[in-house]
Amino acid sequence: MITTLLIGVPLLALAAVVQSSVVANFHLYGGAVDLVLILTLGWTLAGDWQGGAVWGFAGGLFLDLLSGGPLGLTSLAFVLMAYFASLTEGRLWRSHVLLPLATVALGTFGFHFISLLGFSLLGQPVDWGLSLSRVTLPAAVLNILFTLPVYQVLRWLHEVVYPAPVTT
Repeated sequence: MITTLLIGVPLLALAAVVQSSVVANFHLYGGAVDLVLILTLGWTLAGDWQGGAVWGFAGGLFLDLLSGGPLGLTSLAFVLMAYFASLTEGRLWRSHVLLPLATVALGTFGFHFISLLGFSLLGQPVDWGLSLSRVTLPAAVLNILFTLPVYQVLRWLHEVVYPAPVTT
């Protein structure tokens, strides 16, 4: 768990800064890449199920600190998405290349839904139809496009950090 924090915290801090400053300027029909969400779900699917929730919490806090939104809302959404992604404990995700893509697509919709619900419960006006169709759907498409390369790097990193035990 300490190794997960030593790798995850700096990586997620950098990803949150890049997402908030650079990636926020590149939109596809109103949606942008959720880099921290992709990293969180990727680490979860790579095999560190408990670490994925920790990455979600830390990455969400970094994004919340860089945004004007309520502190903790993004963390809550990321932790819930990491939890849902971890339910199979990795038994299913390595069997087919489309399953991580589906997880990121569903995770994007889940994250945006929880965020919109949180804003709504906090008294902010939310146009659900416009938000889901003009922000969430394009973000899901972009997240899917970025998932495979990020996931492959995270699987490699996971194997470096947690090598398979050698049997003789």
